[in-house]
Amino acid sequence: MISNDTSQEPTDICILVEGCYPFVAGGVASWLDWLMRKQDDLTFGVVAIMADERPRKSQYLPPPNLKYVKVLPLSRKVRRAGLRQPVLDVDALAASFRRVLVSGDVDAFTHIVRVITSPVRHAPLEWASLPRRMTYDELMGCKPLWDVMISCYTEICPNASEADFFWAWRNLVGSLFALLVDPLPQADIYHTISTGYAGLLAARASVALGKPTILTEHGIYSNERRIDLIMADWIFDTIQVGLTGRDDRKDIRTFWIDTFESYARVCYGSSSRVTTLYGENQFMQRALGAAPERLRVIPNGIELERFDAIPDVPPPHPPTAALIGRVVPIKDIEAFIEAAALVKQEIPNVEILIIGPTDEDDEYFELCQRRVAEAGLDRTVTFTGKVNIIDVLPRIDVLVLTSISEAQPLVLLEAGAARVPCVATDVGSCREIIEGAADEIPNLGSGGRVVPPMDSKAIGAAIIELLCAPDLRQACGAALRKRVELHYTSRLSADRYRDLYRELGK
Repeated sequence: MISNDTSQEPTDICILVEGCYPFVAGGVASWLDWLMRKQDDLTFGVVAIMADERPRKSQYLPPPNLKYVKVLPLSRKVRRAGLRQPVLDVDALAASFRRVLVSGDVDAFTHIVRVITSPVRHAPLEWASLPRRMTYDELMGCKPLWDVMISCYTEICPNASEADFFWAWRNLVGSLFALLVDPLPQADIYHTISTGYAGLLAARASVALGKPTILTEHGIYSNERRIDLIMADWIFDTIQVGLTGRDDRKDIRTFWIDTFESYARVCYGSSSRVTTLYGENQFMQRALGAAPERLRVIPNGIELERFDAIPDVPPPHPPTAALIGRVVPIKDIEAFIEAAALVKQEIPNVEILIIGPTDEDDEYFELCQRRVAEAGLDRTVTFTGKVNIIDVLPRIDVLVLTSISEAQPLVLLEAGAARVPCVATDVGSCREIIEGAADEIPNLGSGGRVVPPMDSKAIGAAIIELLCAPDLRQACGAALRKRVELHYTSRLSADRYRDLYRELGK
């Protein structure tokens, strides 16, 4: 199933995904597995964009309608290019790269795609040579592309370190080269699950093949990369802007951030349809060039039937609040532990569960364990590891989500299906799930409480309020269950994607 053979039979849909399916379990990868299985009348292929060429093990049993998985590594071993150099219009190509890197210009991207994917002659004696396509090794090592890089450095980042720009170019533009040298599998529709490199590959399909493309964003990729890059300690700032911060010079960190934003603009500008999980994301999508008439909201859904066997009357247990999620910084487990200390002061027999894998970030897990010990919560807080959510929901009175960034957390929908009220930070679609969309008519009522991110006092107060009020908990749980039934089922979500594919010709 995992194959780099580019001669696969055409499929109805080609999925383009970065660093995910089929090598990572959970999250977007699970969603992709669900999507393909729910569209069982269509055939799928997957291009899995990975960081490098290392072999990886698939985490999924492929659905019957998945015809192939093609692995496309961004970073590859580079062999010395031959003595013959491709004959290129360096000035025109450099101008196109500048327009792509600075503003995400789709026409400039189209020019780059045409140049790199078309046969060119090679010097010396180009008049006698047969045109052929450039190889990855040539793109990474030939003199004309070196000159293009120098031109971009001079125009975009002349005050930054030359060496740092070189390595940024090797990563950002070298990855683009990797996307352009491989043949695209044939499909009727190309569906990317993010902007970034997968989005550039979808843009290539759009501008080179004239095929309809769909962008589905769970989170906003360019914004997530911005956060990662701002926090990155492997990028060294060399331009000192002073206390005012008023300096128009561009440093390498800014170049990285701006390039991912520009790549997003290329993807938005060339996509036939752009979907997201909730309406708030569309503000950023429009700001980065997505045409309003192409935007759609398609929420995720859950299999409601899985939760129908959960008893309406839970078994006896102490008052229990639980966070279900990975023990990683973005989930802000520390804020939950601080809130737990406040809850214990008011409800001494409270039980606090942290449910989810603890092996993704060992240092952060150890930090959280220290926070528990420092707060004297060793007998109150339990790290359960990963468990079956169906087994654990009956003993949870309040589900808590303290993330500092989310898209549409399935755990809130799963809690709602089990009539468990939630306390969640005001990120992503959490408010929309708990309180209802602005246009929800009639409004079904609150499914819990929404609190500011990183505010352990507000989190603790909301938990205490719900744990101390059984009637309020019951009303919130019932409202959340009804909202999930009406808006967030797997069947509804699958039908919306089926309609979208039909709209574009399948």
